Amino acid sequence: MALLQPSFNGALLGKDDDDSLSPGTYKCTNAAVAKMMRLWNYKDGSGLGAHGQGIIVPIQPAARRRRRRAGIGHREKPYDNGLQVAPTPPVEDECLQGRQAVAAALRLERECHEKTLTLLREMKLQGDSSAETADALAAIVKSGEVLQGKRALGAWKAALPPSTVRYIVDKVLPPKLAVEAREWRPSWDPDCGDWLRPWIPLIGHLPESLYDIVEGKISGASHDIIWPWKDYFDPAHWEIFAKRHVLPQLTRLMRELRITPPKQTDSSLLMVMSWGPLLHAEDVLSILEEAEFFDKWESALRHWLQSAKPSYGEAVAWCTGWKKLFTPELVADEHVLARLDAGAAMVDQETQDLDSLLGYSW
Repeated sequence: MALLQPSFNGALLGKDDDDSLSPGTYKCTNAAVAKMMRLWNYKDGSGLGAHGQGIIVPIQPAARRRRRRAGIGHREKPYDNGLQVAPTPPVEDECLQGRQAVAAALRLERECHEKTLTLLREMKLQGDSSAETADALAAIVKSGEVLQGKRALGAWKAALPPSTVRYIVDKVLPPKLAVEAREWRPSWDPDCGDWLRPWIPLIGHLPESLYDIVEGKISGASHDIIWPWKDYFDPAHWEIFAKRHVLPQLTRLMRELRITPPKQTDSSLLMVMSWGPLLHAEDVLSILEEAEFFDKWESALRHWLQSAKPSYGEAVAWCTGWKKLFTPELVADEHVLARLDAGAAMVDQETQDLDSLLGYSW
């Protein structure tokens, strides 16, 4: 029931007009309630109850607080924002990883010895009676003794005479590898396990004479086909290949990237990050800057916050999801971290502005 006008209340209660409607006065209620309160000996300005112990000031509505932290058992609502990445497999012990890598390299040395021995014997059977082939075959046979016991990585090649290594690397293998490189189909043998990888302990990397052939076959290929070549190319040729073929492809992906909150459907950034271990972090950062990724990201985030007014939890989950897509090397970069933090600050600011309009406090 609406409050009566003060002058009318005053007339009913026999009191003068008073503009003050302070708590605990008859003027805060209507005539019927005021009459009943007087019958029960209510004293103006006191609280209700036998001893006047009731409250005088009305209960004020508590300000709604949006919690950024929660206690034990709290569970945030999951948001399907399209930015979830596959869980990172548990990191194995570094010592164990090192032992496994060494064991694999030792097995590859044994395979190289066996294939070299077979190749030289076939050359002899096909009529090669040169002293170089005979000496190389004898040296390879003798080097098998090194493989019988416990050995350090590289001990097998070190046991071979330098003249034998030069003969095999410069004369025996190039014609064979050239034929196999021309016949190689990357989609059938992406790891080059049939024609190149077994010879790596002897040759170290792809012979320079075969770079053009291999480059023509893998330029524009998928990540799975290209990734072994970081180890098969020498470092200088890998840098040339990456700048010529990989970086332009990734830059194009970033330029065409569409950022679509609340759910990201374009996975181009995740594809770019999958190349991170093969590239320098500064090269990946240059791709992002050239494609103006962070400007587009901040613009899309700002538009979403202002137009859709998402909840704080959803907006934070969006920013966190993007951050998880970046490689650890990029997240450690001050420039990248500053741009990502700017997005998080934008979420805080826009959400606070919204709460101030709704009367919420943090």
